[in-house]
Amino acid sequence: MQLQNPKDACVIYDFQAFQMQRFGGISRYFCEIMRRLCMPYDVAIRFTMNYYLTSWHIGRHVIPLPRFVYKHYAAKCEHTNYRLSCRMLESKQNYIFHPTYYDPYFLDHIGQSPYVITVHDMIYERYPDLLPDAEKIIAQKRETILRADRIIAISENTKRDVVEILDVDPEKIDVIYHSTSLCPHTGPDRLHLPARYILYVGDRTAYKNFRRLAIAFTQIKEKYPDLHMICTGRPFKPHELALLDELRLNNRVTLLKASDRDLAELYARAECFVYPSLYEGFGIPILEAWACRCPVVLSRASCFPEIAGEAGCYFEPLSEDAIAEAILSVLSDEQKRHSLVDAGSERLKLFSWEEAAQATENVYRKVMMQRS
Repeated sequence: MQLQNPKDACVIYDFQAFQMQRFGGISRYFCEIMRRLCMPYDVAIRFTMNYYLTSWHIGRHVIPLPRFVYKHYAAKCEHTNYRLSCRMLESKQNYIFHPTYYDPYFLDHIGQSPYVITVHDMIYERYPDLLPDAEKIIAQKRETILRADRIIAISENTKRDVVEILDVDPEKIDVIYHSTSLCPHTGPDRLHLPARYILYVGDRTAYKNFRRLAIAFTQIKEKYPDLHMICTGRPFKPHELALLDELRLNNRVTLLKASDRDLAELYARAECFVYPSLYEGFGIPILEAWACRCPVVLSRASCFPEIAGEAGCYFEPLSEDAIAEAILSVLSDEQKRHSLVDAGSERLKLFSWEEAAQATENVYRKVMMQRS
């Protein structure tokens, strides 16, 4: 379908990421882009508890709900969001659609209108045995990616994976980096924290490699008896608590639920931030650590060398000894810590949400030109 008047075309985003996440990188990414778009846009979601949509007042139809209310009426809220999205796709004219995840439901309602898809990673394809519902997600991703007018990849590594796994023409893919909006911590300190700790941020799904980090930490604490590890994210699961008990780390590893303000303080006061993942699509926590002048110690894997460059201390992620050695090298060398902090502050200048939004809008305009 040709766009009736490309200059007047709007962008429609759907409910998927905002329905899945209260907090999270995907939903935050879309909100960061929408806040900076010059083009008109709309968000097809009615009921949500997503923090970014509700606190940043994004979307004309959005009705924020308290978490306990949303969970109580989850099925009804999700059905309402689905119906609103379908209705908007069928009734609106002259739009570009940007689904926020990979469910291909919209293909029955979009007609011939163009759409753009963002590929955040190819984790399901690379590690299907480590993730639930992998077969279903892989099939959905394949269909929505292959039928898209254009594809946004969030790193060159992700682009290479899309080309290799799905045999997509690389000319159809635009690489647009993420950024971070985390504000540096400025005193006074509010959190009661150990005097010395290393920091782990985010989920602990199998590919995140937390188990090996925990094992490596048993070596580190022998040399630094006062050192702790602080984790943020969801509560520890029974098998994780059992692991910490087995490793005798119960009193050395602490889990905190952190707001952005708390997270900035955690980064700022940490000895280092450790990112042991086997695979990531981009790695926003790297940028968050840099913004808070925290040294970064991370896997030499997937996109990390592309994003962190020389501003990180790398290790082989399948070796607990290598993880421990890299962390110890930062803990024991104050000059190395300062060097990593300065390099991170400089490299952070390469990543901008304003530039990401402009590049995304350029992708939309490419699609408009193709359909005009």
